[in-house]
Amino acid sequence: SGQFLILVRLPSGTRIENTEKVMIEVEQVLMDEIGKPDTAYKPGQPETEQFPDSNMRILITNIGVLMDWPAAYTPNTGPMDAFVLVQLKGKSGMPNTFEYVATLREKLTKRFAGVEFSFDTGGMMTAALNFGLPSPINIQVGGSDLYTGEEIAQHVRRIASEVPGAIDVRVAQRVDYPQIGIEVDRVKAAQLGIVQEDVIKNIVTATNSSIGFNPAFWIAPDNKNHYFIGAQYSEENITSLETLRNIPITGANSERPIPLRNIAEFYRATGPSVINHVNISRVTDVYANVEQGYDVGGVAAEIERRIAQSDVLDLERDPASDHVEFKVGGQYAGKGYTVSMLGEVQSMRKSFKQFAGGLVIAVILIYLAMVAQLRSFSVPFIIMLSIPLGFIGVALALFVTNTNMSIPTFMGIIMMTGIVVEYSIILLDFANQRVRAGLSVREAIKEATWIRLRPILMTSMTTWLALLPMAIGLAGGEANAPLARTIIGGVLAATVLSLVVVPCLYVLIKREESPSPVPVPVGA
Repeated sequence: SGQFLILVRLPSGTRIENTEKVMIEVEQVLMDEIGKPDTAYKPGQPETEQFPDSNMRILITNIGVLMDWPAAYTPNTGPMDAFVLVQLKGKSGMPNTFEYVATLREKLTKRFAGVEFSFDTGGMMTAALNFGLPSPINIQVGGSDLYTGEEIAQHVRRIASEVPGAIDVRVAQRVDYPQIGIEVDRVKAAQLGIVQEDVIKNIVTATNSSIGFNPAFWIAPDNKNHYFIGAQYSEENITSLETLRNIPITGANSERPIPLRNIAEFYRATGPSVINHVNISRVTDVYANVEQGYDVGGVAAEIERRIAQSDVLDLERDPASDHVEFKVGGQYAGKGYTVSMLGEVQSMRKSFKQFAGGLVIAVILIYLAMVAQLRSFSVPFIIMLSIPLGFIGVALALFVTNTNMSIPTFMGIIMMTGIVVEYSIILLDFANQRVRAGLSVREAIKEATWIRLRPILMTSMTTWLALLPMAIGLAGGEANAPLARTIIGGVLAATVLSLVVVPCLYVLIKREESPSPVPVPVGA
């Protein structure tokens, strides 16, 4: 798609200013490898290149997360997270997206020890297929306890990381985020007229806002907009743990504010940075990308096989699930923990089944249409044999270009079925005319093959020449290249083989016909 996304994660609890320093160095590595982004471009104006030797168009870095509604629209879960969006110019003679990613993965991992990097090379099509997930392979662990789910997820991560072709394997949710625990002495608080609810509300008011539990708003008289009103500490005032210890706690029955230190003990702890739910159940996600040269389906199937054979997890396939789901056994047996294969793999498998059904329907409809037009069952059957001949070319084209099966490939196969039958129709329709004119089947197909050779070659040539720029990536981008390669391979094979194989089948299957009788004039 001419762009890629880098997800960066530093150790849990890293301050946002330290994350920013690391990201400045990451950006410098990107610019050293790809080039500097052009800043002179403005929408609506002709594009000018400030750095002609650069292959980078746009570089955007987003650090941290705002703990409000914007948190729903970012992959970041805290100040230790960042993501970088890189858009390429797509200049010819320069590396493509996958080549840049392979180089950057090695350089960034080697330079920034302890920093987790993962790359998303998909565009809009991939985002739609995997429902916005950052990786094509998503192994989801479901269960009630987060720490048990984390333990199972780490087992899955270790298994998946050993599979050839699986890269950027990581657990999305972390449970080691630094936290401050507050243990309230409820007896002492009650003696001072303070209950647990009062403590919670005062702490939330200081560290966040009172809007969450006591919403109030003011309507501006000039523009009629409403603005929320709430109490909170200024961020610059929360500078240390002592600030939290001295939060004044008031209650409905308290006579005066009481410092929090007088009724509570503080301790250091760790906890989850984010909690995800699916159908109420808590889940932990293991994500994996696929290395260039490997296919998603093959890598996912190998991960499933190795997970199912794990002695630690002792998985059992759940036949009632509509996707690949295992019940976790062993030491976790009977506790309701599951391991599911989701993401783009799930969409791919469903789509492949649907496309296979669509291909069968397309073949049936083509055959019935030709039966009605040619008034024969045998001739359309011979014509339909050109479709398997096209499959031979598709297989060779995908093998030569190192292209894997995908949704665009299946679309190309279905389109190819409607194109390749044209050559056999042109050939056998003319042969049928010559047979009805009195020629033998052998002589008729010889004459038809010679006379229809030029139209067939011209039709084939115009088809694959029109798709050639897309097949080599000059038009339509990298995502559409598999579709063009599939059609070109099928068309070329069907062109050659329909001129060799189809005439032989026609001679073997077609029966001789007596010539049409010449009408005798009345009274002769």
